[in-house]
Amino acid sequence: MPPRSLTSVHPAARRAAGLALGAALAAPVLSPRTAAAGSGPWVISPQDWSLYAGVESQRISELALKDGLGDPSVVQVDDGIETTTAQAILSYGLRKRVELELGVPRSRVDANRPGGDVCASLGAKACATTKGFGVVSGRGKVLLADELLGSPVSVAVGAELRLGQHTGPTRARITNLGEGTTDLGGFVAVGRSGGLKDGSWSAHLDAGWRYRSSNLGADADPLPGAEIVGEAELFAGTKAWWSLGPTVSYWERPEGVDFGEGDLTDIDRFGALNGRAVRVGGKLLLRSPSRTTLVLSGSQTMVARNNPRVLSYGAGLAFYPERRAPRRGD
Repeated sequence: MPPRSLTSVHPAARRAAGLALGAALAAPVLSPRTAAAGSGPWVISPQDWSLYAGVESQRISELALKDGLGDPSVVQVDDGIETTTAQAILSYGLRKRVELELGVPRSRVDANRPGGDVCASLGAKACATTKGFGVVSGRGKVLLADELLGSPVSVAVGAELRLGQHTGPTRARITNLGEGTTDLGGFVAVGRSGGLKDGSWSAHLDAGWRYRSSNLGADADPLPGAEIVGEAELFAGTKAWWSLGPTVSYWERPEGVDFGEGDLTDIDRFGALNGRAVRVGGKLLLRSPSRTTLVLSGSQTMVARNNPRVLSYGAGLAFYPERRAPRRGD
């Protein structure tokens, strides 16, 4: 692997590939909102930092609802639901091979026809406009194996904390910003990168599990249930200033009831559901000499169970400042 390609991919190209992933993956309503800037196993250098700021637009036109045996039934959501989210993600190299990350989203969710049949049938202001801060996330990641030191792949493990208690009052809405829980989870990430003519390529696979605090108290069954998440990305570009490629995400909540089996009058009617969603999309990364990367993304839900079918588009800027010069005593 040519040294020039390694250094160009490691600090910027590979890292920018994941900066907008959280926004691209976040499925509103029933599935969780996730935010992950540094997707993949790679981390930034000690005392370095990076900032991503972006906007994403999502449209829900259908819900795939499971009711007993057979395939999920597809329900049209009146004239659709629109979500606009602005998100900032700050990453910091705490020490060698250790990275911290903080993600803060702010969203507005509107039903295009709040008086439609689906909205009216769910009641509880199901389609009322909701706006505010979404689920705030913090992540820590430790790089265990590094390609730069001779490993065939880079490998990292990490932990995640998500704070969403403030979203609880509106969790019964289709237009919710979260399910009102505090979540703890862990993940593992594996990736590899290399040179491609005058550019580079990178690929990674992340998988994780998330425990969600119950809205029903310690003596009740967990609600919402634990979740399994995963994502994979492949990026390539023959010049250093650009790369593009496909993205795939997976989310599943194995425990819970189907839509037709739950109490639709309960505030936790969505949190009580099991669910699954697979989203497929792509990203284009355009890098400037000033260490700023433009990230353009899009995705579509291809498989859904008790979950919305979402079409989303996003754009954001990732900024990497010049590395701090070592000070005497460092």
